[in-house]
Amino acid sequence: MQRSIRGLAVAAAFGLALGAWPSYVLGQPQRSAAAPAPSKVSVASLPSEAPLPSCLDQSMRDELGRELKPRGVQERDFLKDKKVELIARGGLFGGDLTSSSWVGGGAIALFLTEDFGIQGSFDVTPIALDLDTPLSQFFGDDRFEPSLGYLVLANLLWSPIHAKLKVGGGIVHADMLLTAGAGKLVHDSVQGVTFDGGAMLDMFTTKVLTIRFEAHDVMAVQEAVAETRYTHNLVALLGLAIWIPTGL
Repeated sequence: MQRSIRGLAVAAAFGLALGAWPSYVLGQPQRSAAAPAPSKVSVASLPSEAPLPSCLDQSMRDELGRELKPRGVQERDFLKDKKVELIARGGLFGGDLTSSSWVGGGAIALFLTEDFGIQGSFDVTPIALDLDTPLSQFFGDDRFEPSLGYLVLANLLWSPIHAKLKVGGGIVHADMLLTAGAGKLVHDSVQGVTFDGGAMLDMFTTKVLTIRFEAHDVMAVQEAVAETRYTHNLVALLGLAIWIPTGL
């Protein structure tokens, strides 16, 4: 009788141990059937989907719209369209076959639109050959006669780039121009037509006054000391220009 009672007690203890095994031994407590399932986060609770605060009413939005100016292409402070530009300039003439020397003259330009214009120019430069002096002393006669050359050109102007440059403590508007043309370098050593190509920078310091930097390649057939070839003469110029409205 005592053995049967002991057997029942052991069986009851074993059953209780089996009931507690999944939750305590495995470390995974069983969820009660009455416990509610976790709720999903609604889309409306995200910060980006939240409604605007009531303080940002229509009047405040209008005020912010007036204060926040959009950034975009800004207007130019000077327009070249239908204006005449008078330029006085001077610089250096780097001869390809002859010696380098000074060059000076002027130009007049008419801008038909803001980007396109035409220009006529006239410059003077001495054309000489430094090697002619020792050659003359050796051969006993002058091989190259130095004299003034007159550079007359007609050019087309194109202004593809408008820029703003920081000069000192202020901002200066500027235009970058490309030019190409033809004419004549009037001198005994030059043959045929003279061609010209280059680039310019106009800095609009005031509504009337402009500072211009120029670089040109003056191309011509030239002869000196029994040598004739197609030359590339480099010209660097600094000019001061004034603008005249045409009323067109």
